[in-house]
Amino acid sequence: MGQDESTLSYTQRPQSMRSTNKSKKPDALKEDTKSLIISSHSYSFPLTIPDDTLTCGWLLSESIRIISDINAELAQKVVALSSGKSEGLDCWLLLYERTLVAFKNNDKIIPIFAEPVPERTSLAHFTPLKVIGKGGFSHVTAVRKKDTGQLFAIKTMSKAFVLGEGKTEQIMTEKEILMKMKHPFIVSIYWAFQSVSKLHLVLELCPGGELFYHLHNLGRFTEEQAKFYFSEVMLALEYLHSMRIIYRDLKPENILLDIDGHIRVTDFGLSKQNISLRGRSYSICGSPEYMAPEMLLSGEHGPSVDFYTLGALLYEMLTGLPPYYDKSRSKMQWKIINEDLEIPSYISKAGKDLLSGLLQKKPENRLGFNGIEEIKNAEFCRKINWEAFYNKKVKPPLRPHIRASNFDPEYKDMRIDNEYFAEPVYSDVGFEGFEYNYNTEGEEVKIQNDMSNYSSIINTTTVSLNNSRLKNTEDSREKSEVWSTEISRNDEQLLRSKTKNKSIINYK
Repeated sequence: MGQDESTLSYTQRPQSMRSTNKSKKPDALKEDTKSLIISSHSYSFPLTIPDDTLTCGWLLSESIRIISDINAELAQKVVALSSGKSEGLDCWLLLYERTLVAFKNNDKIIPIFAEPVPERTSLAHFTPLKVIGKGGFSHVTAVRKKDTGQLFAIKTMSKAFVLGEGKTEQIMTEKEILMKMKHPFIVSIYWAFQSVSKLHLVLELCPGGELFYHLHNLGRFTEEQAKFYFSEVMLALEYLHSMRIIYRDLKPENILLDIDGHIRVTDFGLSKQNISLRGRSYSICGSPEYMAPEMLLSGEHGPSVDFYTLGALLYEMLTGLPPYYDKSRSKMQWKIINEDLEIPSYISKAGKDLLSGLLQKKPENRLGFNGIEEIKNAEFCRKINWEAFYNKKVKPPLRPHIRASNFDPEYKDMRIDNEYFAEPVYSDVGFEGFEYNYNTEGEEVKIQNDMSNYSSIINTTTVSLNNSRLKNTEDSREKSEVWSTEISRNDEQLLRSKTKNKSIINYK
Protein backbone atom coordinates (compact mmCIF):
# COMPACT_ATOMS: atom_id res chain seq x y z
CA MET A 1 0.00 0.00 0.00
CA GLY A 2 1.13 3.56 -0.54
CA GLN A 3 2.50 5.82 -3.17
CA ASP A 4 4.77 4.11 -5.66
CA GLU A 5 7.67 6.54 -5.76
CA SER A 6 9.38 4.56 -8.50
CA THR A 7 6.86 6.05 -10.92
CA LEU A 8 7.77 9.63 -10.01
CA SER A 9 10.07 11.72 -12.12
CA TYR A 10 13.07 13.35 -10.48
CA THR A 11 11.29 16.71 -10.36
CA GLN A 12 8.18 15.15 -8.81
CA ARG A 13 10.00 13.28 -6.08
CA PRO A 14 10.11 15.11 -2.72
CA GLN A 15 13.65 16.48 -2.90
CA SER A 16 14.32 16.99 0.80
CA MET A 17 13.08 13.64 2.08
CA ARG A 18 15.83 11.84 3.93
CA SER A 19 15.80 8.06 3.82
CA THR A 20 14.83 6.58 7.16
CA ASN A 21 16.77 3.37 6.64
CA LYS A 22 20.16 4.99 6.15
CA SER A 23 21.31 6.33 9.46
CA LYS A 24 23.59 9.31 9.16
CA LYS A 25 25.24 10.21 12.44
CA PRO A 26 27.31 13.26 13.22
CA ASP A 27 31.00 12.54 13.68
CA ALA A 28 30.70 13.44 17.36
CA LEU A 29 28.44 10.46 17.93
CA LYS A 30 31.07 8.07 16.63
CA GLU A 31 33.48 9.03 19.39
CA ASP A 32 33.53 7.39 22.80
CA THR A 33 33.25 10.73 24.60
CA LYS A 34 32.37 14.34 23.90
CA SER A 35 32.44 17.56 25.86
CA LEU A 36 29.77 20.16 26.46
CA ILE A 37 30.67 23.70 27.51
CA ILE A 38 28.80 24.93 30.60
CA SER A 39 28.72 28.69 30.12
CA SER A 40 27.59 30.82 33.07
CA HIS A 41 28.14 34.56 33.36
CA SER A 42 31.86 35.08 32.71
CA TYR A 43 32.76 31.42 33.31
CA SER A 44 33.00 28.54 30.85
CA PHE A 45 33.74 24.97 31.91
CA PRO A 46 34.05 21.83 29.78
CA LEU A 47 32.00 18.87 30.96
CA THR A 48 33.01 15.46 29.65
CA ILE A 49 30.12 13.24 28.56
CA PRO A 50 31.46 9.67 28.72
CA ASP A 51 28.25 8.08 27.50
CA ASP A 52 25.43 9.34 25.26
CA THR A 53 22.88 7.48 27.37
CA LEU A 54 23.39 9.92 30.23
CA THR A 55 20.30 12.06 30.60
CA CYS A 56 19.31 15.72 30.60
CA GLY A 57 18.52 15.31 34.31
CA TRP A 58 22.12 14.26 34.89
CA LEU A 59 23.34 17.24 32.85
CA LEU A 60 21.27 19.65 34.96
CA SER A 61 22.63 18.07 38.14
CA GLU A 62 26.23 18.34 36.92
CA SER A 63 25.74 21.94 35.80
CA ILE A 64 24.45 22.89 39.24
CA ARG A 65 27.40 21.10 40.85
CA ILE A 66 29.90 22.97 38.66
CA ILE A 67 28.30 26.35 39.41
CA SER A 68 28.08 25.60 43.14
CA ASP A 69 31.86 25.15 43.25
CA ILE A 70 32.10 28.82 42.26
CA ASN A 71 28.99 30.34 43.81
CA ALA A 72 26.72 28.14 45.94
CA GLU A 73 24.04 30.83 46.25
CA LEU A 74 23.88 31.30 42.49
CA ALA A 75 23.68 27.54 41.92
CA GLN A 76 20.49 27.38 44.01
CA LYS A 77 18.77 29.61 41.46
CA VAL A 78 19.36 27.30 38.48
CA VAL A 79 15.97 26.09 37.22
CA ALA A 80 16.72 24.93 33.66
CA LEU A 81 19.27 24.76 30.87
CA SER A 82 19.33 26.32 27.41
CA SER A 83 21.27 25.46 24.29
CA GLY A 84 21.17 29.00 22.94
CA LYS A 85 20.70 27.30 19.57
CA SER A 86 17.12 26.16 18.95
CA GLU A 87 13.76 25.77 20.67
CA GLY A 88 13.95 22.05 19.89
CA LEU A 89 17.12 21.52 21.92
CA ASP A 90 15.79 23.75 24.68
CA CYS A 91 12.61 21.65 24.93
CA TRP A 92 14.75 18.50 24.89
CA LEU A 93 16.74 19.81 27.87
CA LEU A 94 13.50 20.16 29.86
CA LEU A 95 12.76 16.45 29.42
CA TYR A 96 15.00 15.06 32.15
CA GLU A 97 14.71 11.43 31.07
CA ARG A 98 15.96 12.14 27.52
CA THR A 99 19.51 11.17 26.63
CA LEU A 100 22.24 13.56 25.51
CA VAL A 101 22.42 12.04 22.04
CA ALA A 102 21.06 15.24 20.48
CA PHE A 103 24.14 17.23 21.48
CA LYS A 104 27.42 17.52 19.61
CA ASN A 105 30.95 17.95 20.83
CA ASN A 106 31.59 21.45 22.25
CA ASP A 107 27.92 22.46 22.24
CA LYS A 108 27.30 25.29 24.68
CA ILE A 109 24.95 24.75 27.63
CA ILE A 110 23.62 27.88 29.35
CA PRO A 111 22.11 27.65 32.86
CA ILE A 112 18.81 29.50 33.35
CA PHE A 113 18.48 31.28 36.69
CA ALA A 114 15.13 31.89 38.38
CA GLU A 115 13.87 35.46 38.47
CA PRO A 116 11.16 36.83 40.78
CA VAL A 117 7.72 37.40 39.23
CA PRO A 118 4.62 39.35 40.34
CA GLU A 119 1.79 37.50 42.08
CA ARG A 120 -0.72 38.04 39.26
CA THR A 121 0.14 36.19 36.05
CA SER A 122 1.10 38.66 33.34
CA LEU A 123 3.63 39.17 30.57
CA ALA A 124 6.10 40.11 33.31
CA HIS A 125 6.27 36.37 34.13
CA PHE A 126 7.81 35.55 30.75
CA THR A 127 10.95 36.27 28.75
CA PRO A 128 10.19 36.48 25.01
CA LEU A 129 12.45 34.35 22.80
CA LYS A 130 11.19 34.61 19.22
CA VAL A 131 8.07 35.08 17.10
CA ILE A 132 6.90 31.68 15.82
CA GLY A 133 3.52 32.43 14.24
CA LYS A 134 1.15 35.06 12.94
CA GLY A 135 -2.54 34.84 12.12
CA GLY A 136 -5.32 37.13 10.97
CA PHE A 137 -5.47 39.07 14.23
CA SER A 138 -2.95 37.37 16.50
CA HIS A 139 0.69 36.51 16.78
CA VAL A 140 2.47 33.74 18.68
CA THR A 141 5.70 34.13 20.63
CA ALA A 142 7.91 31.43 22.14
CA VAL A 143 8.64 32.39 25.76
CA ARG A 144 10.40 31.11 28.85
CA LYS A 145 8.79 31.47 32.28
CA LYS A 146 11.14 33.46 34.48
CA ASP A 147 10.59 31.62 37.77
CA THR A 148 10.59 28.03 36.46
CA GLY A 149 12.51 28.07 33.18
CA GLN A 150 9.69 26.25 31.39
CA LEU A 151 8.91 26.99 27.74
CA PHE A 152 5.51 28.03 26.38
CA ALA A 153 3.88 29.70 23.39
CA ILE A 154 1.85 32.86 23.99
CA LYS A 155 -0.91 33.69 21.54
CA THR A 156 -1.57 37.43 21.71
CA MET A 157 -4.58 39.33 20.36
CA SER A 158 -5.37 43.03 20.25
CA LYS A 159 -8.42 43.98 22.33
CA ALA A 160 -9.18 46.91 20.04
CA PHE A 161 -9.25 44.65 16.98
CA VAL A 162 -11.30 41.93 18.69
CA LEU A 163 -13.89 44.43 19.92
CA GLY A 164 -13.93 46.38 16.65
CA GLU A 165 -14.47 43.26 14.54
CA GLY A 166 -17.05 41.75 16.89
CA LYS A 167 -14.91 38.71 17.67
CA THR A 168 -15.31 38.71 21.46
CA GLU A 169 -17.48 35.58 21.45
CA GLN A 170 -14.99 33.82 19.17
CA ILE A 171 -12.08 34.50 21.54
CA MET A 172 -14.02 33.52 24.65
CA THR A 173 -15.15 30.30 22.93
CA GLU A 174 -11.58 29.38 22.06
CA LYS A 175 -10.48 29.86 25.66
CA GLU A 176 -13.45 27.89 27.02
CA ILE A 177 -12.82 24.97 24.66
CA LEU A 178 -9.10 24.84 25.47
CA MET A 179 -9.93 24.75 29.19
CA LYS A 180 -12.01 21.59 28.63
CA MET A 181 -9.51 19.74 26.50
CA LYS A 182 -7.59 16.75 27.89
CA HIS A 183 -6.30 14.83 24.91
CA PRO A 184 -2.84 13.77 23.70
CA PHE A 185 -3.38 15.33 20.26
CA ILE A 186 -4.91 18.66 21.29
CA VAL A 187 -2.75 21.56 22.46
CA SER A 188 -2.84 22.32 26.21
CA ILE A 189 -3.57 25.70 27.78
CA TYR A 190 -1.91 26.82 31.02
CA TRP A 191 -2.92 30.43 31.56
CA ALA A 192 -5.17 33.09 30.07
CA PHE A 193 -4.71 36.70 31.13
CA GLN A 194 -5.08 40.23 29.82
CA SER A 195 -3.63 43.70 30.00
CA VAL A 196 -5.08 47.07 29.07
CA SER A 197 -4.66 46.50 25.34
CA LYS A 198 -4.05 42.76 24.78
CA LEU A 199 -5.42 39.26 25.42
CA HIS A 200 -3.00 36.39 25.99
CA LEU A 201 -3.34 32.60 25.89
CA VAL A 202 -0.35 30.67 27.25
CA LEU A 203 -0.19 27.37 25.40
CA GLU A 204 1.99 24.30 25.08
CA LEU A 205 5.04 24.99 22.91
CA CYS A 206 5.32 22.54 20.02
CA PRO A 207 8.89 22.86 18.69
CA GLY A 208 8.12 20.78 15.60
CA GLY A 209 6.24 23.71 14.06
CA GLU A 210 3.29 23.48 11.68
CA LEU A 211 2.54 20.38 9.63
CA PHE A 212 2.04 22.86 6.76
CA TYR A 213 5.71 23.87 6.94
CA HIS A 214 6.98 20.30 6.66
CA LEU A 215 4.43 19.19 4.06
CA HIS A 216 5.33 22.01 1.72
CA ASN A 217 9.01 21.51 2.40
CA LEU A 218 8.74 17.89 1.25
CA GLY A 219 6.17 18.44 -1.50
CA ARG A 220 3.87 15.62 -0.42
CA PHE A 221 3.81 12.64 1.91
CA THR A 222 3.80 8.96 1.08
CA GLU A 223 0.58 7.13 1.87
CA GLU A 224 1.99 5.56 5.03
CA GLN A 225 3.27 8.91 6.27
CA ALA A 226 -0.07 10.57 5.55
CA LYS A 227 -1.91 7.72 7.29
CA PHE A 228 0.01 8.42 10.50
CA TYR A 229 -1.06 12.08 10.67
CA PHE A 230 -4.56 11.21 9.47
CA SER A 231 -4.93 8.71 12.34
CA GLU A 232 -3.86 11.12 15.07
CA VAL A 233 -6.09 13.89 13.67
CA MET A 234 -8.99 11.42 13.51
CA LEU A 235 -8.64 10.68 17.21
CA ALA A 236 -8.61 14.39 18.01
CA LEU A 237 -11.79 14.95 15.96
CA GLU A 238 -13.47 11.95 17.57
CA TYR A 239 -12.77 13.44 20.99
CA LEU A 240 -14.04 16.89 19.98
CA HIS A 241 -17.26 15.44 18.59
CA SER A 242 -17.74 13.41 21.77
CA MET A 243 -17.56 16.76 23.59
CA ARG A 244 -20.23 18.14 21.18
CA ILE A 245 -17.71 20.46 19.51
CA ILE A 246 -17.35 21.01 15.75
CA TYR A 247 -13.82 22.12 14.92
CA ARG A 248 -14.52 23.75 11.50
CA ASP A 249 -10.99 24.88 10.68
CA LEU A 250 -8.94 21.76 10.01
CA LYS A 251 -5.91 22.50 7.81
CA PRO A 252 -2.14 21.82 7.91
CA GLU A 253 -1.47 25.26 9.43
CA ASN A 254 -3.53 24.32 12.50
CA ILE A 255 -1.74 21.04 13.14
CA LEU A 256 1.44 21.39 15.17
CA LEU A 257 4.15 18.79 15.82
CA ASP A 258 5.71 18.12 19.20
CA ILE A 259 9.38 17.33 19.70
CA ASP A 260 8.88 13.70 18.63
CA GLY A 261 6.62 14.38 15.65
CA HIS A 262 3.21 13.67 17.21
CA ILE A 263 0.46 16.15 16.35
CA ARG A 264 -1.39 18.79 18.35
CA VAL A 265 -4.54 20.39 16.95
CA THR A 266 -4.63 24.09 17.78
CA ASP A 267 -6.63 27.28 17.07
CA PHE A 268 -10.24 26.80 18.17
CA GLY A 269 -11.42 30.30 17.28
CA LEU A 270 -13.90 29.05 14.67
CA SER A 271 -15.11 26.04 16.66
CA LYS A 272 -18.75 25.64 17.67
CA GLN A 273 -19.91 24.11 20.95
CA ASN A 274 -23.04 22.15 21.89
CA ILE A 275 -23.61 20.52 18.50
CA SER A 276 -24.85 16.92 18.53
CA LEU A 277 -24.47 14.33 15.75
CA ARG A 278 -27.58 15.69 14.01
CA GLY A 279 -27.20 19.23 15.34
CA ARG A 280 -26.85 22.22 13.03
CA SER A 281 -24.99 25.51 12.93
CA TYR A 282 -25.69 28.29 10.44
CA SER A 283 -22.62 30.54 10.28
CA ILE A 284 -20.23 30.57 7.31
CA CYS A 285 -16.63 30.20 8.42
CA GLY A 286 -13.38 28.46 7.61
CA SER A 287 -10.47 28.68 5.21
CA PRO A 288 -11.61 28.84 1.55
CA GLU A 289 -9.47 25.91 0.36
CA TYR A 290 -11.08 23.55 2.88
CA MET A 291 -14.68 24.77 3.10
CA ALA A 292 -17.29 22.07 2.53
CA PRO A 293 -19.91 22.57 -0.21
CA GLU A 294 -22.76 22.98 2.31
CA MET A 295 -20.82 25.75 4.04
CA LEU A 296 -20.47 27.63 0.76
CA LEU A 297 -24.05 27.03 -0.39
CA SER A 298 -26.06 27.96 2.69
CA GLY A 299 -23.90 27.94 5.79
CA GLU A 300 -26.07 25.24 7.37
CA HIS A 301 -23.82 22.43 8.56
CA GLY A 302 -23.28 19.76 11.19
CA PRO A 303 -20.37 17.67 12.51
CA SER A 304 -19.80 16.02 9.11
CA VAL A 305 -18.28 19.31 7.92
CA ASP A 306 -15.19 18.21 9.86
CA PHE A 307 -15.04 14.98 7.87
CA TYR A 308 -14.99 16.92 4.61
CA THR A 309 -12.04 18.97 5.87
CA LEU A 310 -10.41 15.72 7.07
CA GLY A 311 -10.68 14.45 3.50
CA ALA A 312 -9.27 17.73 2.18
CA LEU A 313 -6.35 17.42 4.60
CA LEU A 314 -5.63 13.85 3.50
CA TYR A 315 -5.86 14.89 -0.15
CA GLU A 316 -3.35 17.69 0.40
CA MET A 317 -0.96 15.42 2.29
CA LEU A 318 -1.01 12.93 -0.59
CA THR A 319 -0.88 15.40 -3.50
CA GLY A 320 0.64 18.62 -2.18
CA LEU A 321 -2.44 20.81 -2.73
CA PRO A 322 -6.04 20.84 -1.44
CA PRO A 323 -8.75 19.38 -3.71
CA TYR A 324 -10.19 21.83 -6.26
CA TYR A 325 -7.40 24.32 -5.55
CA ASP A 326 -7.30 27.41 -7.75
CA LYS A 327 -5.53 30.74 -7.32
CA SER A 328 -8.86 32.42 -7.99
CA ARG A 329 -11.00 32.09 -4.87
CA SER A 330 -14.27 32.38 -6.80
CA LYS A 331 -13.22 29.65 -9.26
CA MET A 332 -12.10 27.43 -6.40
CA GLN A 333 -15.42 27.81 -4.61
CA TRP A 334 -17.28 27.02 -7.85
CA LYS A 335 -15.18 23.87 -8.27
CA ILE A 336 -15.85 22.75 -4.69
CA ILE A 337 -19.60 22.99 -5.31
CA ASN A 338 -19.80 21.71 -8.89
CA GLU A 339 -16.76 19.77 -10.12
CA ASP A 340 -16.19 16.04 -9.78
CA LEU A 341 -13.26 15.03 -7.63
CA GLU A 342 -10.09 14.06 -9.49
CA ILE A 343 -7.72 11.72 -7.63
CA PRO A 344 -4.19 11.02 -8.94
CA SER A 345 -3.58 7.50 -10.20
CA TYR A 346 -0.64 6.85 -7.86
CA ILE A 347 -2.95 6.81 -4.82
CA SER A 348 -4.03 3.31 -3.78
CA LYS A 349 -7.59 2.07 -4.29
CA ALA A 350 -8.18 2.18 -0.52
CA GLY A 351 -6.93 5.77 -0.45
CA LYS A 352 -9.12 6.74 -3.40
CA ASP A 353 -12.19 5.15 -1.80
CA LEU A 354 -11.61 7.00 1.46
CA LEU A 355 -11.08 10.34 -0.27
CA SER A 356 -14.21 9.84 -2.37
CA GLY A 357 -16.22 9.01 0.73
CA LEU A 358 -14.98 11.94 2.81
CA LEU A 359 -15.23 14.52 0.02
CA GLN A 360 -18.84 13.78 -0.90
CA LYS A 361 -20.64 17.03 -1.71
CA LYS A 362 -23.86 16.09 0.09
CA PRO A 363 -23.31 15.71 3.87
CA GLU A 364 -25.79 12.83 4.12
CA ASN A 365 -23.72 10.84 1.61
CA ARG A 366 -20.43 11.62 3.30
CA LEU A 367 -18.45 8.97 5.15
CA GLY A 368 -18.84 9.66 8.87
CA PHE A 369 -22.30 11.23 8.60
CA ASN A 370 -23.72 8.39 10.70
CA GLY A 371 -20.77 8.35 13.08
CA ILE A 372 -16.99 8.26 12.95
CA GLU A 373 -16.98 4.45 13.02
CA GLU A 374 -17.89 4.58 9.33
CA ILE A 375 -14.46 6.08 8.66
CA LYS A 376 -12.67 3.66 10.97
CA ASN A 377 -14.24 0.75 9.09
CA ALA A 378 -12.98 1.98 5.71
CA GLU A 379 -10.38 -0.25 4.03
CA PHE A 380 -7.74 2.49 4.37
CA CYS A 381 -8.16 2.38 8.17
CA ARG A 382 -8.73 -1.36 8.71
CA LYS A 383 -5.24 -2.15 10.03
CA ILE A 384 -4.89 0.96 12.18
CA ASN A 385 -4.41 0.13 15.87
CA TRP A 386 -6.31 3.07 17.34
CA GLU A 387 -5.34 2.29 20.94
CA ALA A 388 -1.66 2.20 20.01
CA PHE A 389 -2.01 5.55 18.24
CA TYR A 390 -3.81 7.11 21.22
CA ASN A 391 -1.05 5.97 23.57
CA LYS A 392 1.66 7.24 21.19
CA LYS A 393 3.04 3.76 20.70
CA VAL A 394 3.24 4.26 16.94
CA LYS A 395 6.49 5.93 15.94
CA PRO A 396 6.05 9.10 13.85
CA PRO A 397 7.34 8.63 10.29
CA LEU A 398 9.26 11.90 10.41
CA ARG A 399 10.94 13.61 13.33
CA PRO A 400 11.26 17.41 13.33
CA HIS A 401 14.76 18.83 13.46
CA ILE A 402 15.94 19.24 17.03
CA ARG A 403 18.99 21.37 16.30
CA ALA A 404 17.34 23.82 13.89
CA SER A 405 14.12 25.82 13.88
CA ASN A 406 11.02 24.18 12.44
CA PHE A 407 9.10 27.44 12.14
CA ASP A 408 8.47 29.33 8.94
CA PRO A 409 11.48 31.48 7.93
CA GLU A 410 9.14 34.45 7.39
CA TYR A 411 8.90 34.85 11.18
CA LYS A 412 12.66 34.74 11.74
CA ASP A 413 13.24 38.47 11.36
CA MET A 414 10.08 39.66 13.11
CA ARG A 415 11.03 41.95 15.97
CA ILE A 416 9.87 41.33 19.55
CA ASP A 417 8.73 44.47 21.36
CA ASN A 418 10.40 44.04 24.75
CA GLU A 419 8.60 47.06 26.20
CA TYR A 420 5.30 45.48 25.23
CA PHE A 421 6.29 42.31 27.10
CA ALA A 422 6.83 44.36 30.23
CA GLU A 423 3.27 45.76 30.17
CA PRO A 424 2.01 44.83 33.66
CA VAL A 425 -1.18 46.89 33.87
CA TYR A 426 -4.26 44.70 34.30
CA SER A 427 -7.69 45.52 32.93
CA ASP A 428 -10.64 43.24 32.16
CA VAL A 429 -12.81 45.85 30.43
CA GLY A 430 -14.87 44.05 27.79
CA PHE A 431 -13.46 40.62 28.69
CA GLU A 432 -14.63 39.80 32.20
CA GLY A 433 -13.91 36.20 33.15
CA PHE A 434 -11.16 35.73 30.58
CA GLU A 435 -8.53 34.69 33.16
CA TYR A 436 -7.53 31.05 33.57
CA ASN A 437 -4.85 29.38 35.68
CA TYR A 438 -4.33 25.64 35.41
CA ASN A 439 -2.88 25.62 38.96
CA THR A 440 -6.09 26.91 40.55
CA GLU A 441 -8.64 25.02 38.47
CA GLY A 442 -7.91 21.59 39.94
CA GLU A 443 -6.71 20.44 36.53
CA GLU A 444 -4.13 17.71 36.08
CA VAL A 445 -2.30 19.30 33.17
CA LYS A 446 0.97 17.68 32.14
CA ILE A 447 3.67 20.31 32.07
CA GLN A 448 7.37 20.14 31.28
CA ASN A 449 9.62 18.96 34.09
CA ASP A 450 10.23 21.62 36.70
CA MET A 451 12.28 21.75 39.88
CA SER A 452 9.44 20.27 41.95
CA ASN A 453 10.17 16.80 40.57
CA TYR A 454 13.80 17.45 39.73
CA SER A 455 15.31 15.84 42.84
CA SER A 456 13.63 12.49 42.28
CA ILE A 457 14.93 12.39 38.73
CA ILE A 458 18.55 13.35 39.39
CA ASN A 459 18.73 10.80 42.19
CA THR A 460 18.37 8.14 39.51
CA THR A 461 20.72 9.83 37.06
CA THR A 462 23.76 10.57 39.21
CA VAL A 463 24.32 7.32 41.08
CA SER A 464 26.29 5.69 38.27
CA LEU A 465 26.55 5.44 34.52
CA ASN A 466 24.55 2.23 34.62
CA ASN A 467 21.66 3.91 36.40
CA SER A 468 21.66 6.71 33.84
CA ARG A 469 20.92 4.35 30.98
CA LEU A 470 17.35 4.45 29.77
CA LYS A 471 15.22 1.44 30.58
CA ASN A 472 12.91 1.93 27.64
CA THR A 473 14.11 -0.06 24.63
CA GLU A 474 12.89 2.47 22.09
CA ASP A 475 14.55 5.38 23.90
CA SER A 476 17.80 3.43 24.06
CA ARG A 477 17.79 3.35 20.25
CA GLU A 478 17.65 7.16 20.04
CA LYS A 479 21.35 7.28 19.22
CA SER A 480 20.78 5.59 15.89
CA GLU A 481 17.33 6.99 15.14
CA VAL A 482 17.32 10.63 16.15
CA TRP A 483 19.47 11.60 13.19
CA SER A 484 17.99 9.26 10.60
CA THR A 485 14.34 10.25 10.92
CA GLU A 486 14.58 14.02 11.05
CA ILE A 487 12.69 16.06 8.49
CA SER A 488 15.21 17.65 6.17
CA ARG A 489 14.84 21.37 5.66
CA ASN A 490 15.27 23.33 2.46
CA ASP A 491 14.07 26.89 3.04
CA GLU A 492 14.49 27.93 -0.60
CA GLN A 493 12.39 24.99 -1.78
CA LEU A 494 9.80 25.74 0.90
CA LEU A 495 9.41 29.34 -0.23
CA ARG A 496 9.03 28.23 -3.85
CA SER A 497 6.37 25.66 -2.94
CA LYS A 498 4.05 28.10 -1.16
CA THR A 499 1.53 28.34 -3.95
CA LYS A 500 -1.51 28.97 -1.79
CA ASN A 501 -2.31 31.90 0.42
CA LYS A 502 -3.34 31.44 4.04
CA SER A 503 -6.74 33.02 4.50
CA ILE A 504 -9.79 32.69 6.69
CA ILE A 505 -13.41 33.59 6.11
CA ASN A 506 -15.67 34.16 9.08
CA TYR A 507 -19.03 35.61 8.15
CA LYS A 508 -21.51 36.09 10.97
